Amino acid sequence: MLNVARREAEEETGLRKLKLLREDIFDLDIHLIPNRSDFPQHWHYDVRFLFEVDENDELLISDESTDLKWFELHLLKELTENNDSIMRMVRKTNIL
Repeated sequence: MLNVARREAEEETGLRKLKLLREDIFDLDIHLIPNRSDFPQHWHYDVRFLFEVDENDELLISDESTDLKWFELHLLKELTENNDSIMRMVRKTNIL
């Protein structure tokens, strides 16, 4: 799972200098995906690992990440519309 998480992070951001901060699972988010014409309603599991990156690395906009950018951490709550899942990870890091 860790190798898949690293590959996904690299593919979706273009970042290559990912430093793993913990080898264990950092967070697990379980949420319901609503019914769509091509998929029935189902539970989705996000298994998350904690990486550190260099903010000077260039981000790569792709089909999977069309609104990718660096931002000041104090803006996180506003930019994520106070998303419980994201804010839970912030609390776990004790960075805000």
